[in-house]
Amino acid sequence: MKSRTAYLAATLLSSMVALSGAQAQDMIYKDKSAPIEARVDDLMGRLTIDEKILLLAGESSMTLNPIERLGIPSIRMTDGPTGVRSPEGKPATVFPVGVAMAATWNPDLTAKVGAAIGKETLAHGADVLLAPTVNIVRTPRWGRNFETYSEDPYLAGQIGLGYVKGAQGAGIGVSLKHFAANNQETNRFIVDSVVDPRTLREIYLPAFETVIKQGDPWSVMAAYNKINGTHAAENRWLLTDLLKSEWGYQGFVVSDWGAVHSTATTVNAGMDLEMPGPPNHFGPKLKKAVEEGKVTTAQLDDNARRMVRLIVRSGAIERGVARPVAAQMPRNAALAQSAAEEAIVLLKNSGVLPLPASIKSLAVIGPNADVVRIQGGGSSAVVPFETSTPLAALKAALPGVRIDYARGVDNEETPPGANSKLFSPGTDRSVTGLAATYYANADMSGEPVKRETATSFLKRISGNIAGPQVTGYAAFRWEGLFWPDKSGTYEFSTRGTGNATITLDGKTVLSKASASKPDIRDVLGFPIPRRTVSVELEAGRSYPIRLDYVNGQTPYEYLSFGIREPLPSFDEAVAVARGADAAVVFVGSSSTTEGEGYDRTSLDLPGEQNKLVEAILAANPKTAVVVNAGAAMTMPWSDKAPAIVDMWLPGEGGAAALANVLTGKVNPSGKLPVTFPARTEDDTINLKGAKTPYSEGLLVGYRGYVAKGVTPLFAFGHGLSYTSFAYSALSAPARVKGGEAVSAKLTLRNTGKRAGKEVVQIYVAPLAPAAGDPPIVLRGFAKIDLAPGARRTVNVTLDPRAFSQFDAERGEWRVVPGRYRIMAGSSSADIRQQREIEVTAD
Repeated sequence: MKSRTAYLAATLLSSMVALSGAQAQDMIYKDKSAPIEARVDDLMGRLTIDEKILLLAGESSMTLNPIERLGIPSIRMTDGPTGVRSPEGKPATVFPVGVAMAATWNPDLTAKVGAAIGKETLAHGADVLLAPTVNIVRTPRWGRNFETYSEDPYLAGQIGLGYVKGAQGAGIGVSLKHFAANNQETNRFIVDSVVDPRTLREIYLPAFETVIKQGDPWSVMAAYNKINGTHAAENRWLLTDLLKSEWGYQGFVVSDWGAVHSTATTVNAGMDLEMPGPPNHFGPKLKKAVEEGKVTTAQLDDNARRMVRLIVRSGAIERGVARPVAAQMPRNAALAQSAAEEAIVLLKNSGVLPLPASIKSLAVIGPNADVVRIQGGGSSAVVPFETSTPLAALKAALPGVRIDYARGVDNEETPPGANSKLFSPGTDRSVTGLAATYYANADMSGEPVKRETATSFLKRISGNIAGPQVTGYAAFRWEGLFWPDKSGTYEFSTRGTGNATITLDGKTVLSKASASKPDIRDVLGFPIPRRTVSVELEAGRSYPIRLDYVNGQTPYEYLSFGIREPLPSFDEAVAVARGADAAVVFVGSSSTTEGEGYDRTSLDLPGEQNKLVEAILAANPKTAVVVNAGAAMTMPWSDKAPAIVDMWLPGEGGAAALANVLTGKVNPSGKLPVTFPARTEDDTINLKGAKTPYSEGLLVGYRGYVAKGVTPLFAFGHGLSYTSFAYSALSAPARVKGGEAVSAKLTLRNTGKRAGKEVVQIYVAPLAPAAGDPPIVLRGFAKIDLAPGARRTVNVTLDPRAFSQFDAERGEWRVVPGRYRIMAGSSSADIRQQREIEVTAD
């Protein structure tokens, strides 16, 4: 702290000296009408070395350093991409997660969502949104699959491009992440992604390249992982040779939070901004590296220039102050719901859906029927304005129908976060939560430093997200009354780095002496002790409860307090289903199944959900199964289910959107942006160890399933409708030169009785693929809206690299002459039309 104070004082002194020589000059950088680069040039000429260094590191966890003598205020960042994640906990619109947006196959809709999030970002006082995520879904077990788009680089690039154009069109900048080959959470801070050059260029880089070249994102975020032995943040080939030189990128590179491990090596690699602040490796250490000649002034100027470009682009100079926070936050509920409607995928339907208007009774079953499961865990989690459960939405959509609900089973792997409605600080139950008191001393002596009512019982005290910082307290106490809803066995659980003690009804039931198990479920993925105790409680009375927590004095300080209520009745759920005209079973992820920091070990539904589905299918032949998850799940009962719907993690409008789809008000049009394997064993990616060889090469996702002849549960691009579509008259040139633009044209007709949307997918397949080459690749698509009986000519221009591959030896793309099939289909496994084309060399 002392060295940082001295450094800031020296910076201020040098700034005052520099100012005297600049006062008489015209300040072009303040002229909004001047060209951006002229303003950048002018401001760069006014900055001292100390000020340039100051610009290359954060001021705090989400703010950048101001240069007050030049009228440059602090610039603020905020997390995305599902919505604006306010550090102060203010609400924002929660949109469908990334994979759900990709399931729309609609870049225009994604642009509207991006624009809405961009405007909300401005209202929250931020200029840079840390989104979108365009990393490839290499394995369905990746814990962060929900946040990204697809296993296919072309689809990921197009959806990401739509998002970026929309968001930046609203006047903010985005940060495209996580660059690059960031495809797992296991060992994510140290793992080495070992990828051959061709696979890197053809699978893991194209989405970034598309967005960078066509969308000009203000920022690119360098990932935690290593790439072929070098951390992304220290990888000069990645950040400078490829990104800034070959691709001509003019924006700035920011580290993922805590991803910087060195000073000169990182700066020289092309890292422009260390986050979070205050800096661990830049700042004073960078000043010393410059003085010792380890970082040249030319390199420093290149880094600083990119930050200056951000300052000019953001409008910070014109404002002169940090962007103000709006008094009232905008909400985009209608857009969130329409996006969720278009994302929902009808996986299977034998006439059960939509629910008939004649229905008199409906059984709503399952652990996800009456919970709000709308987004994944981690840095993308957004505080919603308001939410609804699928059960509530169905009741609202079917006012004349008797709806009976039974949970059936519990799908939580560990006791979920405690429900604040089961607590009160005192005897007045109209106030929920627990009285929270914070102390400066670990023994809780002296006057409290803070008091509040706690309603959330996941406490990130300090750590990676907020940056290691002084908490202001050494211990705290949550205290009040617990009101059990039902009699039975309750599980009380804590997971924390410090010492947690639970006292219930005057007795200590859990302490540091209690048995523990390592639990990795949080953003860091560290094995932190979880302690759980079972207690028999009676409904109809209250129990005094107190949780005392003493900080563990660790760099990452964390506590979660969970309660598992008595298990629901399986037999009741079966009986409810048997007595209804139809049933809808809601299964899927628990509150911790998918999240940043850890991967899944299995693709199976957690708990006894498969057993529940089997029983409900046997009890009621008119059953639809709804899967509420952000990634693929196995479904061993799929052959028996009349209807299956994937609602994803659909954002705040998801429950109403699903009700509209189930009742037929909305015709589903979503398509899978990822392959759903039939079995966990079909995913052969190895996520163990400090090195991850990308030994599958180009055969990622559907490319690998087709190459190996393995039949998935549901293929990439699959998705049904309540109407039907006919493809005809596919045409394409019989012969083309490599590098020429190629278009495929066909006629699409709606042959059903409902209006609907179809995604026409164009795949290219070499007649004789070389060993290790993908036998089929998506090269274009178009989403078409047709009225019943209507037809349209659809023209799809193929990806310019449709017939090219990266030549690692020559370091360039080259056309591969030969014969190919142009295939038009409703999915990668449902090809409706095809024709051959001959490609010649340039």
